[in-house]
Amino acid sequence: MTDPEIGRARASSVGHVPAARERAPYLVAFAVLVALTLVEIGVVKSGGIPHRAAVVALIAIATAKAALIALFYMHLRYETRILKLTVLAPLVAPAVYGLLLMLDAAWRHMR
Repeated sequence: MTDPEIGRARASSVGHVPAARERAPYLVAFAVLVALTLVEIGVVKSGGIPHRAAVVALIAIATAKAALIALFYMHLRYETRILKLTVLAPLVAPAVYGLLLMLDAAWRHMR
C-alpha cells in the first residue's frame, strides 16, 4: 500500500468522516419528523376527516415517526438483523397480547 492508501484506510477504520456528510442523514430524518408532525397537526385541526380515519392516520404517522427515531437516532439502521429483531419483539408482544385478550372477550361474549 502506498502512503495515501494507508492514510485513507486508517481514516475509514477510525471513523473520520467529514462533518457535513456525517450529519446529513440526521438532518433529513429531522426534516421528515417535522413534516410528519405538521401532517399530524393538519389531521387533528381539519374537521372534514371522519373520526376513525383520523385515528388510523394518527396511529400510522406515530408509527412512522417511531420507526424513524429508532432507525436514525437509536442507530438501529446500522445494526445487525438480530439486534433489530431484539428491539422489535418487545414492541410486537403487547399487540399480540391485546389481540388475544380481545379474542377471548369476544369468545366469552358469544357463549
